[in-house]
Amino acid sequence: MTRKPVIAGILGAVVAATVLTACGGAAPGLSARSLPAPSGTVRPPTVQKGLPRDVSAMLLPATGEDSRLTQGLDGFAQMVGHARLQECAERAGVSPPEVPPPAYIGWSDLPDLGFIGRHGLTRSVPAVPDAEPAAGTTRPGPTGRPDRADRAAQQRCAAEAQTATKEFKNLYIPLQSLWWPEVSAVRDDPRAQEALRTLPGCLARYGVEVDDEDGFFALVDRTVQGIEDGEEAARADRGLGAAYATCMAPVEAVREPLRAGRRTAFQAAHREELRALERTLLPRIRELERRDGLAFARPLP
Repeated sequence: MTRKPVIAGILGAVVAATVLTACGGAAPGLSARSLPAPSGTVRPPTVQKGLPRDVSAMLLPATGEDSRLTQGLDGFAQMVGHARLQECAERAGVSPPEVPPPAYIGWSDLPDLGFIGRHGLTRSVPAVPDAEPAAGTTRPGPTGRPDRADRAAQQRCAAEAQTATKEFKNLYIPLQSLWWPEVSAVRDDPRAQEALRTLPGCLARYGVEVDDEDGFFALVDRTVQGIEDGEEAARADRGLGAAYATCMAPVEAVREPLRAGRRTAFQAAHREELRALERTLLPRIRELERRDGLAFARPLP
């Protein structure tokens, strides 16, 4: 299942052509016409803490909004590993090894259009704010051990963190991994394919010339990466995200009921596994929240 960082939005003010030519010209496949973008001040995405009562939407997402809970579950697994990494490094008296901080990241097969339309397609939401030290900073171990020993300790801590993450994911991945092919299969449904064929024509109305959805994602990467100024790149990303959210709305209106139907059948076929997870997964999350001072949360636009 294809996974891409995504964030969402509202149509409003325009992104001027200068945004798209900040690095010496518009990206290939993107005209100089203005793109829609959120109007006014764009507030950063936030998170909502708290566990759901029902694990079905979290484990078996059928909509972009459902996927926020799924991102929350995946982000929590990352947080568990991050907590173990920090704990181990503190115990060993070394700086934690540099690893990507926990983040909530969406899936292109389950686009959260409300999020994408507001914030664009290339931004992820941090699950642990300010998790990493500033670049170039280190904390020498109090024992004065040589660098080789420090690196060995860091490797042990990284392995301990990976084990903690894997142990948590092993609670639900065996069942959830059976669901992802059901989500992906919706793309091959003739009704979904027919709806998706409208995407290039709709995007063209915003000056975005691509042949298909993959071409659009490639265009986003080229455009955003080609703009050196961070604010201008974010503005272009939001403009492209707003166009995508608008044009994908009728596509998702077709695909979401198809996924929902598949989920109903999947729930019936795996009723006992879901009941078992209701008894084990939520209590385990609460236990880890208490143990490591964590909080289950989901991203919001």
